[in-house]
Amino acid sequence: MTIRQLEYFCAVVEEKSVSAAARKLHVAQPPISRQIGLLEQELGAQLFRRGNKGMMLTDAGQSLYQQGRAYISDIERLSEHVRSLGSGVRGVVRVGLLYSTVPYGLPYLRAYHEAYPQVELYIRLGSPQDLLADLNRGELNVLFLRAGAKETIGLKERILGSDALRLIVTAGTDPAPELDAVPIERLRDVPMCLLRSDDLWGYTETLLKECQRCGFSPNIVCQCYDTPMSMQLVQSGFGVSFLPESIVQTLPHSGIYAKPVLGLSERSYVALAWNENDYHSASVEVFTRFDTELI
Repeated sequence: MTIRQLEYFCAVVEEKSVSAAARKLHVAQPPISRQIGLLEQELGAQLFRRGNKGMMLTDAGQSLYQQGRAYISDIERLSEHVRSLGSGVRGVVRVGLLYSTVPYGLPYLRAYHEAYPQVELYIRLGSPQDLLADLNRGELNVLFLRAGAKETIGLKERILGSDALRLIVTAGTDPAPELDAVPIERLRDVPMCLLRSDDLWGYTETLLKECQRCGFSPNIVCQCYDTPMSMQLVQSGFGVSFLPESIVQTLPHSGIYAKPVLGLSERSYVALAWNENDYHSASVEVFTRFDTELI
């Protein structure tokens, strides 16, 4: 059995016909048919059932495809590693960024690009649910996110840093402008623009519990589907919010700032996540191991 025979066989499986596989591989049909026939003869097993519905895998064919595809992926991975040793790391890294991780993700991306300028970075900013779905489908290689959500179970996570949860305010909405920290009682009746109560990270739940423990329910005038909308509402003077402290870096010179709430010491952790079971190129593997001390 040769690698070329496996490549021909896998192409026929994936394209569902010899003619389509020939077009994909830019070869004539007879060599593909001949090599698959030789492969069946060598293995002593029929790999396809040929009928009106096209070429269907037998049990033996299904087993060969699963193991053969994994073998070809290993060969491709080895080849890319060897090429990288000779010419430097190349390729593409598809990156997802949550809005709240931008203050951590951008310095990381900049330092990685400076170290590996031949790698092309594809960057997408989006919602947690959409980006996690893209990561699980293999459309993204890595994702900067906030750690701790149950939706990330099964992913490999590497903690990059953390920051405290803070009240996000402007000078006009600060409930305790004369103090360095806001007493929880000062939040009574203060208009709040919070993430929905079912947000992945539990920021709103943390604040609600502390307010209720002190005997009042906060005045939530708006529940936001995402962090950017919450920040825009804060900037407009609509109300205050409760988010990771570093979020204020996303809107410099906006008049928004962060203040601690007395009695609340919870922190939010930023992580780099990826699917460890997926095939990763050398450029992606280097990205997941990149030295954070460089940024």
